[in-house]
Amino acid sequence: MRFKQRFLQVFGFLLLVSASAFAQTTGSLTGTVTTDKAPLPGATITVSSPALQGTRTAVSDVNGNFNMPALPPGDYTVKMELAGLQTMTKSGRVTLGGTSRVDGDLKLSSVAEAITVTATAPAVLETTDVQSNMQQKLVNDLPLGRTVTQIALLAPGTTSNGPRGAITISGATSNDNLIMVDGAVIQENLRGQTHGLFIEDAIQETTVTTGAVSAEYGRFTGGVINSISKSGGNQFSGSFRSTFDNPSYGKTNPFPGSVKPIDKLSEVYEATLGGRIIRDRLWFFLAGRKTPPSVTETDFKFAGNGANTFPVTSKAHRYEYKLTGQITPKHSLVGTFLDSPFTQANNCQLGCLDKATLDPLTTQANDFRTGHYNGILTPNLIAELGYSKKKFTFIGFGGDSTDPVVGTPIYGLINGVQFTANAPYFCGICTQETRDNKDYTAKATYFLATKAFGTHNVSVGYDDWAEQRVSNNYQSPTNLVVELYTEAPTRAANGDALVSLIGDPDGGADVIAYYPVLFPSLGSDQKVKSIFLNDKWDLGNHFSFNLGVRNDKNEAVDSAHNKTANDSSVSPRLGV
Repeated sequence: MRFKQRFLQVFGFLLLVSASAFAQTTGSLTGTVTTDKAPLPGATITVSSPALQGTRTAVSDVNGNFNMPALPPGDYTVKMELAGLQTMTKSGRVTLGGTSRVDGDLKLSSVAEAITVTATAPAVLETTDVQSNMQQKLVNDLPLGRTVTQIALLAPGTTSNGPRGAITISGATSNDNLIMVDGAVIQENLRGQTHGLFIEDAIQETTVTTGAVSAEYGRFTGGVINSISKSGGNQFSGSFRSTFDNPSYGKTNPFPGSVKPIDKLSEVYEATLGGRIIRDRLWFFLAGRKTPPSVTETDFKFAGNGANTFPVTSKAHRYEYKLTGQITPKHSLVGTFLDSPFTQANNCQLGCLDKATLDPLTTQANDFRTGHYNGILTPNLIAELGYSKKKFTFIGFGGDSTDPVVGTPIYGLINGVQFTANAPYFCGICTQETRDNKDYTAKATYFLATKAFGTHNVSVGYDDWAEQRVSNNYQSPTNLVVELYTEAPTRAANGDALVSLIGDPDGGADVIAYYPVLFPSLGSDQKVKSIFLNDKWDLGNHFSFNLGVRNDKNEAVDSAHNKTANDSSVSPRLGV
């Protein structure tokens, strides 16, 4: 009883801390069992893997087919057996969000005999989706970046032609992709930028789907990038990686005027550790990423007498915690928490003239939590539940004095270049700005076999997505800004900026601008509630169809909670 109580407590905690866009965090294994090339119903198929807690079994249907959805990605051993026939053992790999095939032809045998095929089964197109799967070993062997988006560039149909090198897929704009890690959407919901919510050495594999996407996925027009981290196992394992980079390692081109690269070393340290808490019942995985504080000497705008530069110190670490457990042999849970805090000293906005303009400390809180339940209700019916929540918050971003003299920034233009003086721009003690998302999902998959119409994997599901943003855009803690036109400023001996007011050359005057936030934001909110139905239909050995339909209902309100969107649309999916 004490063991059961502790086990339930662990899983209760797992559910509380977990928070998956219904992102596929699993894959499927399918195949056909025959004897002398004729379909063999009733054969028992047993699969095992270091990625799987315990084993899974299935029975071949009237067409000799079997299907095992919702398997953790990894290398599998597949055993096929039926009384009076030779037992066959083959190997195969289940990929993230993919469907893998392992077939077997059992021979008659009058004695106990087994056939073992140790070579990995070759990859066979078992899905109409246009997708590529990149595993960690491949990424480690190639001279390229190891981030989620850099890995995705290995897939056909992807480029880095978006703003600031953002990834574009199948010609869509860069903010119209779906990018996920362990089921959480890691994109910032204002511009669709990808946040660094991953640890490179912890990524097990990445699947990029660029066309003919299943109806299970929505809210994109480009493609889907889906990564999953490692999950521990019965054996303890770990890694340590140090990465050093320096622009001076590169060779300059031979053309006249080439600038020698800056000699500046950057370091990244990563470590992972996984293993068992209870064999075949509860596994853990931990990972960390650390970079030494980065110090950049930045010039004061239009530096004159006194200090000409100031150091900007940035610190960014990442931490991942993951539990994989089995409540019973047919019911499992996975929970992940990843935290990526960022701090910076001497943050400067809009070009700083003096030390008083520097923000001594700013923080960005950035994390996600995901949870996924997988249950085998009957041999042909699988249920999955998912939850994810991602948070991003600006903390202390701007000035913190409400004194009108000390806390009011001075803003102006010199030859068209903007500058600030006297106090940091924006407000670090006002409402924090947040950009969050969350998702609830439910899915059921049923395996149906018919003699005349082949086999069907029918999935039906519900997806409840929401993204929220709170932003009041305070310009300063005093709600005041001195706006002026000025000649090039001079400096006092202590480095303070000396500003001379000369008025607006176009006939205007310097002003003290008042920017009150009369109606603080209630938080803008966008919700998309979706239902989908998808049938992966295999007709004989030569034809595969994907028949799907998805209905998305969109609702949105602005910061005053005025409704800005209320519509719905149906999108059919067809692949052959």
